[in-house]
Amino acid sequence: MKFFPRVIMFFLVALAIWFSLNGYFLWRVLALPLFSSKAVKITMIASVVFLALSYLVGRVFVHRGFGGVAVFLEIVGAVWMGVLFIFVVFLLFADLTSLFGYFKLASIYFRYTALCISVVLIFFSFYQGFRAPVIRNEKIKVSNPQLSGVKIVQISDLHLGSIKGERFLKNVVKKVNEQKPDIFVITGDIIDTDGKKEEGFKKIFREIKAPKGVFAVLGNHEYYHGAEKNPMFFEESGMKLLRNQNVEVMDGLIVSGVEDLSSKKHFGKGEDFLAKALENRKEGFNILLSHSPLEVERASEMGVNLMLSGHTHNGQIWPFNFFSKIFYPYNYGRFKIKNMDLIVTLGTGTWGPPMRLFRTSEIVVMELEQE
Repeated sequence: MKFFPRVIMFFLVALAIWFSLNGYFLWRVLALPLFSSKAVKITMIASVVFLALSYLVGRVFVHRGFGGVAVFLEIVGAVWMGVLFIFVVFLLFADLTSLFGYFKLASIYFRYTALCISVVLIFFSFYQGFRAPVIRNEKIKVSNPQLSGVKIVQISDLHLGSIKGERFLKNVVKKVNEQKPDIFVITGDIIDTDGKKEEGFKKIFREIKAPKGVFAVLGNHEYYHGAEKNPMFFEESGMKLLRNQNVEVMDGLIVSGVEDLSSKKHFGKGEDFLAKALENRKEGFNILLSHSPLEVERASEMGVNLMLSGHTHNGQIWPFNFFSKIFYPYNYGRFKIKNMDLIVTLGTGTWGPPMRLFRTSEIVVMELEQE
């Protein structure tokens, strides 16, 4: 299937799911006595239609250069994504326990309870979404004593744009510099714009202090918004963008980077990104930066020692992690694949709604130590 038909099909399916979720929410809520009056029903329907369309309309107008109104719609729509998902999860649980209204009184009581629990968790998810990233520490064994003590800091999935802006990035960079990294890496989904309008981001990125280098790879969102066509954004931000290539950072330490492996499939690219990224590399401890935790076993077989990924957010909003695990078995955490360590981070920012439920943002700090 060609690229455009595949993308069109993806968006049609996504839209069908999105409007179905909105429809389900209205169906179950408007059936409750509290929402039975005609005025309330009309208000609810109009509000949900507005919310369901706001993100789509906002994104279209943001890309066409519209200002405040478009950004407002985008933010409102993004928030509604997270809010709706939590409501739907608990309403569905209420329906399953009451056999979709077979036990009528229980169904009404369960749905009211579901709405109350949802409201509490929605507020909690905003708190987790806006709180500062936590520091996750990892020790990585190396055989080369000269590499012992080298510190690597990883962030991922910042999704900089209308919702997560310069203030957020300044706080992240401050926390990164406090870790005093030798090497700093960003594993994709850095920005959610085309990369041409965000001069403020460049200035903040250049404040990162990592004497051995700042390295980045592309994520799927760089492709969605066209930022991959503007490599100058990364260069002017003080980053070395690794596009299926590798570089020797210091004697015995090589950093390799692949373009996003999920985008390779979605955008119909036929190249072997991984092989290209690892070819002609020097001997030594090899760190692979890959936005998506894919082709993991193959990377291990090809001699990668440490693979760093993000992308999944571990679902970002519980229980979405159960869905992300279907597509990404290495969804979150640290894994040992033969002789390779794989670290998949929760991510440092948020995509869509600025919300996280039972999932904190994080910065990963790795220190190499001799075996």
